[in-house]
Amino acid sequence: MEKTKMKTVGVFLARMQPVHKAHLFMVNKACEECDEVCVILGSENKKDTLRNPFTIEKRREMLLESLPKEYRKKISVYEIPDWSMETKTEDDKVWGRYFYYNVVSRIGQKHFKLYYSDGVDNLNSWFDEEIKQYVEYRLFERSSLFAGLSATKIRQAFVDDNKEYIKQFCPRVVMDNFDYLRNYYLGVVDKPKEDWEMK
Repeated sequence: MEKTKMKTVGVFLARMQPVHKAHLFMVNKACEECDEVCVILGSENKKDTLRNPFTIEKRREMLLESLPKEYRKKISVYEIPDWSMETKTEDDKVWGRYFYYNVVSRIGQKHFKLYYSDGVDNLNSWFDEEIKQYVEYRLFERSSLFAGLSATKIRQAFVDDNKEYIKQFCPRVVMDNFDYLRNYYLGVVDKPKEDWEMK
């Protein structure tokens, strides 16, 4: 009996606060190289903090509108809540297992390619040897992607009312929502919620 070939699944994790061109570059790369792509929107359960200002509904809406049309059939989008605060590094391995099992439950297989641009040390701190055998790292240098573009820089551009920067580095949907996103973020900056962890 012939063995069924395992599909190649690319996984990309990002908070997309908001979505920008470096995110879409990673999604496109995964689509070019994999049979299916699973985009995980992180920090589903957080909003109104400085690092996670926008709601999951708004982030998902903007992401879906930004996805490349030619690849939409092979992309699935899921959300995942934060396990703890980003600064709580003692939880890294717990987070790694939590993330891995969430992904596996959605894609229906143990193996996947993880597309990532924040350095291999982060990934190695998440995954123990048991899980590493199932996760292939597809690494990119953040500094080489659109001059080190990050959502932090995009949010600062909202504060600075810098529409040109947003236009240059974000998909059209972010520009279309500029006034809403800027006003929302300024409200968060004025009275931010503190970060918190799951109880």
